Amino acid sequence: MMNKLSFFNKSNYAFTKEQKCKINHDLNASNITRIKLFLVSYMIFELVFILFNDIPYMMNPSFHAVWNDNRFFILHLIILFVSIIGIVLIKILGKYEECRVEKIYKLLIPILTSLLLSSMAIINGLDLAVHGNITSVFIANLIIFSAVILMRFPLNLVVYSIPFLVYIGGLVIFQHNVNSLISNGVNGLIYFLAVILISTVIYNNYYEKIAKNIILEETIFKLDYLSNHDILTGLLNRRCFSAQASEKMKILTETKKAAALILVDIDYFKDVNDKLGHPIGDIVLKETSRIFMEHIKPNDLITRWGGEEFLVFLFDTSIDEAYVIAEKIRVAIQDNVIVTDKIQIKITASFGISLLKDNFSESFDASYKSADVALYQAKEQGRNKVVIASLDM
Repeated sequence: MMNKLSFFNKSNYAFTKEQKCKINHDLNASNITRIKLFLVSYMIFELVFILFNDIPYMMNPSFHAVWNDNRFFILHLIILFVSIIGIVLIKILGKYEECRVEKIYKLLIPILTSLLLSSMAIINGLDLAVHGNITSVFIANLIIFSAVILMRFPLNLVVYSIPFLVYIGGLVIFQHNVNSLISNGVNGLIYFLAVILISTVIYNNYYEKIAKNIILEETIFKLDYLSNHDILTGLLNRRCFSAQASEKMKILTETKKAAALILVDIDYFKDVNDKLGHPIGDIVLKETSRIFMEHIKPNDLITRWGGEEFLVFLFDTSIDEAYVIAEKIRVAIQDNVIVTDKIQIKITASFGISLLKDNFSESFDASYKSADVALYQAKEQGRNKVVIASLDM
């Protein structure tokens, strides 16, 4: 069997459940589009054959028809019904999530493929029985299906073997010339093996293409995330925070709404690192970041400003509202017990608040300095406090 993903086998890349679902989703979506095209085409062709060949012949046997046998009408009718039922089923299944109906699609597409091709193989046999010669209709359809429908090995071998055996059965039953039987059988086998090879190669290439695209998308997302976030805490880094704050200040300038800055410093964080070690200090930073994220609004911003300092941008928030938020965060940090493998610790933090107002593009630096002064005052007053900058009180 051909290697399905030799490129990724070399890197020993293991797909997650979500990635596999995404790959199957893309494969199924592509296959559904392709099989729908076949079903619609068959439906149109069969309607034409029935209306302009089969029915006129049944009404008038002297009518010059391409397929002058009532059994062709039955086969054309079967193909028409299969096409209609297939389209209806796909329409119904389309209302559900792809991963939920994945197993159904895995059965539906092979079944539809096998039914349509088997019908073509029977028509091929009838051609031989009625007209005494074999046509290339079945082989042509087999090649087209193998090139269009995405099917992995050995599933394609099973699916295409059924109509091929029907084709061989028609040859054995209706082909009385031994030389023609052997010739058509050998040629059919060569085409069949080529179909399996074509189908497998196309599926493998398409699978690999989708897999590469998924990995590329995730890699780009991860790189973008790493370029905009602090690796330890997952908060925005200073560059991204500054860029987003600048955009939000433009909105505030236009709407004349208020915003507030909160500068936060973890109390005695140096002692935590020195006495308990940097791994414990990292846990403290992560826990503190988690508490911040639980208390700010989705359109607010927060960054790890440096070391144990955090800066919060509260969008559309008054100074009084900012104080309430800061106080809730302070209490949450104070009451939180940080549990590690070796120790349980509690920490506190000091807060300085300032208001962004008037010309926001010019006041950010000034407001930050005011928040820094207020933070210093909070530390001077014994730490674990929230202080509003004097100009904003």
